[in-house]
Amino acid sequence: MGISIDVDTRNFFDMLQAKVNVNSRSYPNKLLISGMGGSGIGGRIMETLANFEDMGDISSWNNYGLPAWLSSSDNVICISYSGNTAETLSVAKKAHKLGCKIEVITTGGNLGNLADKNGWQKTLIEGGHQPRAALPLLLKPLLYKLNYPNIDEIVKEVSKLGDEKDQIDNIATNLSGKIPCIYTESSLEPVGYRWRCQIQENAKQLAFHHVIPEMNHNEIVGWTKSNPNMIPVLIRKQNENDEIKNRFEALKNTAWKNVKPVEIIAKCDNDLSKMLETIYIGDMVSIELAKLNGVDPTPVEVIENLKRELGGK
Repeated sequence: MGISIDVDTRNFFDMLQAKVNVNSRSYPNKLLISGMGGSGIGGRIMETLANFEDMGDISSWNNYGLPAWLSSSDNVICISYSGNTAETLSVAKKAHKLGCKIEVITTGGNLGNLADKNGWQKTLIEGGHQPRAALPLLLKPLLYKLNYPNIDEIVKEVSKLGDEKDQIDNIATNLSGKIPCIYTESSLEPVGYRWRCQIQENAKQLAFHHVIPEMNHNEIVGWTKSNPNMIPVLIRKQNENDEIKNRFEALKNTAWKNVKPVEIIAKCDNDLSKMLETIYIGDMVSIELAKLNGVDPTPVEVIENLKRELGGK
């Protein structure tokens, strides 16, 4: 089973500071980053950073097969912590058949074997962790490959934040027995997605997420007759622009006038550090919620049962 998820989660910053032996390179054409679950969040982060920081044409893919636009001149990075994720193996095989340039990030498994067999560039990371807690180990090679600026400085900044225990305990208490509805602006969307997934997997508790301003055109109406067990969770930036700030504040006076949202304000400087900061807080909240719910955060039995039902396909 490996290290328990609560221990792994508390080691977030240690994993983030681990040394990575990866050289940066250029991706002149389109780049597809394939991964599922905890191995897929890194691709979501890179796609979002690329959209807001002009890092090139990067797309995240969380599915079998390939998107129709992919061509033989494009690059594919396949990420699977175990190396045995069925969907990611499907992507690797089909991308190889298409003639794409393929790289993998993994601990080994079938994906590692495919890389060895076909001469793909392989980045091996440390095994023994819970895949969903290994985000820092999976993300950091991506950042170096894509030559993201000031990685070491960002890691230092985020690692100085401390354990935020009082804030984490307070958030978990407010979310206990509730259905969290998590909202971010678009540049922090991977954070909302991560909070939702971690609460679901670790606390065994349903959660949902959406982005501002898009939710103002649809989901906002769902709060007209809101369930008293649902609670808005707002993950915000200290320096958010006026348009987004005004929408968050207006929502408090309209859709959420009868409910008190939980708010988390990112303190760090750039979008990547803000993501890492608030992802860590969300990961820890999910562990504390598991305690309050009286459940073990580590096992994900229903996922394992589904895999057995599907026969690994």
